[in-house]
Amino acid sequence: MAFEIIDANTVFGPWPIVRADMPVDRLTKALSKHGVSQSIAISTVGVLHNYGDGNNETLRLCSEQGGTLIPAATIDPRGYFGAKGLAAKLAEAGFKMFRFFPLIQEWPLDHSAFCDMLDDIEPVGAPVMIQARETGCPSALQRILGGRDITFILEGISFENMAEAVSVMRKYPNIVCDTRELRVPGALRFLVDQVGADRVVFGSGCLRSSLAAALGYVMDADIPDEAKSAILSGNIKRLLGGA
Repeated sequence: MAFEIIDANTVFGPWPIVRADMPVDRLTKALSKHGVSQSIAISTVGVLHNYGDGNNETLRLCSEQGGTLIPAATIDPRGYFGAKGLAAKLAEAGFKMFRFFPLIQEWPLDHSAFCDMLDDIEPVGAPVMIQARETGCPSALQRILGGRDITFILEGISFENMAEAVSVMRKYPNIVCDTRELRVPGALRFLVDQVGADRVVFGSGCLRSSLAAALGYVMDADIPDEAKSAILSGNIKRLLGGA
């Protein structure tokens, strides 16, 4: 069975932490090589340097790729002073997702400015992807959810904190997770059994991580083709409103 594939988690740009550069053309070539029709992408400039400059670069370079790359915006709460309507402006500019990096930028999930940003994002209706690979991250997010009507995508859930993530996901139907760190055999099947295939989206972390390995993991998983189809594209298309 042939599957449409949309990668919900890709990045491009300089990565001085490991002295690497990840040009956008390398990303698009990787997507094409592995049959990925689209990916949600973000520039590392917005993550590691200045989010305003990074968002501008993300939008510019994604717009040059003929629809292959769907732009994601980011805002660093350490430099956010409550600019009302910022999320709406970013959505109007063409951004389809908001991404946050508390582990890389070293801020707590209950950061007050982050909560202000969520209030600004909620009326926009765009999903929010947030780093959650460490034990305690899903629980920390749960403590600030309140009644917010936002779809949260936990990025980087692994077998080590899956029990914690599943516990939170059972309580909050607006929380889903990506597949980036699911590497243990049987982990994806277990996750699908626990919360359903409609709560998982395919995300590779490319160019920082191997697209081939991430894709192979889902393709080889012992789950029905219908579940694979939902994970590989159907779920993220629904969350993006058919984008």
